[in-house]
Amino acid sequence: MKKSMKNILTAVCCTGVLAVGYTGLVQAQATAAAEGNTTGSGYSNDYSTQSPTILAGGGQKEDAGGPSTGRQDAAMDMIRIWGPVLGVEDGIIRIDNQSGTSYAGEIVLNISDEYSRVLDAPNGYPVSLDTIQAGDFIYAYIGPAMTMSIPPMTTAEMVICQVLEDFRAPDYVRVKSMQENTDGSRILTATDGAVYHVPSDCQILPYLTRNIVQLSDVAESSTCLIWTDDAGSAQKIVLFAQDSE
Repeated sequence: MKKSMKNILTAVCCTGVLAVGYTGLVQAQATAAAEGNTTGSGYSNDYSTQSPTILAGGGQKEDAGGPSTGRQDAAMDMIRIWGPVLGVEDGIIRIDNQSGTSYAGEIVLNISDEYSRVLDAPNGYPVSLDTIQAGDFIYAYIGPAMTMSIPPMTTAEMVICQVLEDFRAPDYVRVKSMQENTDGSRILTATDGAVYHVPSDCQILPYLTRNIVQLSDVAESSTCLIWTDDAGSAQKIVLFAQDSE
């Protein structure tokens, strides 16, 4: 009787071990299948796939819905990156970021019809995306958040292209303050801390309109392009219209 009971207990234990082993095998196969849909680095190379976002300084955003756009980014400091273009596809520019700021190497810049501007360096005129070619040197202004994909992705607010050799490209700035001096000149301070001396006779133009603008129209939260000389004194300003509230 004792021998029969011992055989029964042994059979039950073996059955339990087999069941646990089978369950572990199924779970391992499911995990392997999921990992098979990603690259060796663990991130999808599909540009259309949204990924959690990281800050340029290395932090991670709680909102993992991809790069933010619009007014949310307007309150955040922009980051300027630059480097040669690796390629241009439908709605994106791939850049080799050599600025030493943000992620080094390839970054995918999404170009939004509603949010992004692509302008030439000499005049600040709009440029069609299909005129940009691999090897062209560009500047891009982006927000501090980008996806954790490889390569990382973000949306460009401004792209400056057609940068001529030995030509100082304009700076794209968001104004923190504009203070007038007694001689009529002004001191423009950008949100990134850059300071520009603006002579009283500095040329100022509106962007793509015939409106008349003056230096007094440049105020807090204004965005503009500023061409400067070697001393950092403004030579020309193109002022963008403020978004309606």
